[in-house]
Parts: sequence; structure tokens; C-alpha cells
Amino acid sequence: MSFAVQKGIGISRQRSIWLRCFLGGCFQKGLALAALAAMTAGAQTVCANSADHRPCTDSEAKEMQTKICRDEPTPANLFVSHPIRLAGAFFDPTGAPINFDSIKPGHRTIAQIRDVATGAVLYAVPVHANGEFAFDSIPEGSYRLIIVWMSDGRFERLPLADQPKEMRCVDLKECRISSTITFHGTDNPIDFCPPK
Repeated sequence: MSFAVQKGIGISRQRSIWLRCFLGGCFQKGLALAALAAMTAGAQTVCANSADHRPCTDSEAKEMQTKICRDEPTPANLFVSHPIRLAGAFFDPTGAPINFDSIKPGHRTIAQIRDVATGAVLYAVPVHANGEFAFDSIPEGSYRLIIVWMSDGRFERLPLADQPKEMRCVDLKECRISSTITFHGTDNPIDFCPPK
């Protein structure tokens, strides 16, 4: 943004370009491509403890990233009152279904239910092109429901995506949830952590 302002392009012109793109339906693809570019370019970290604001050494950056990943809060966001079938869909803020499979070949968008205490994956199902997912039977308990990418048997964070907010299942036969996933900027160091 600062580069564009320095070159005289102006903020309002930039906003109109993004607004047209946003309204034109390229929100998810543009967001994912920006995330991929930021992730593959690598981030240069400025060390907070250096008086001259020098870039971190590789070992300092690795240590800082390890601490950020370790300290990331991972609260329960799915509360199930009794064993139930869980189905639902994920949407972006525009109402479009969340599924980034077409953005990066060889990747699948997956919904995971994790143990809050250990972070272990308890259940995992694919998120379909329409954003929908379904788990056959989830026992009573408190869990963490997240969305990830899977490639070659490895799980990665969905680019720029925040995880779902709190959801409660109290229905008797089937719990049907609809969750809006918000997105953040490309400078979030959490994006370089493993999903949890």
C-alpha cells in the first residue's frame, strides 16, 4: 500500500480495484494467491531485541517462529451436548462457499475435529466444492473444528483463513452448522505454523 501511495496511484484507486474484484467473485482466488505468494517468498523478521533493528539471523527467526507457534491459543470452538451427526458448510464473508482445491493443484480442503488438550486429529472429512462437510457421528464433548489443506498426506493451514468461531450442537438428531470464515492480512506469523 505504501509503495502505491508513494508512486501517486492513490488509495481510492486501489480500493476501487479491490472492490471490483471483490464484487466480481474473485475474492477467494485472489486471497489464496496472495497468501501463496507471501508464504513462498518467505518473511524477513526484524529482531525485537536488537537496538539497530537488524534482520534476525536464521536461528533467531526460527526460535521466534517456534515460540509464536507454541503460544498460539487453540480454544475449543465446537461443543456437542450428546452423540450426533454433524453436517454444515463454510462460507467466506461474501457468502461464497469455502473450498480452495482449485487454487493449488494436488491439495484438498479438509475439515478436522481435534482434541483440545492434545491437538490430535480425531476426525477428518473433505470439504466439498459447495463448502459442505459431514461427520457421521461425533461423541459428546468439547472439540476444536478447523479447516486445513492436505497434500501428500501432510496438513497445512488454509492460507489467510482464521478458524471457525464458537459453534454449539444441541439438536437431538443432527447438528447443522453454518460458519463464516474470516480472513486476515499476509503478515500474520501464525500462517507459517502447523495447523492446530
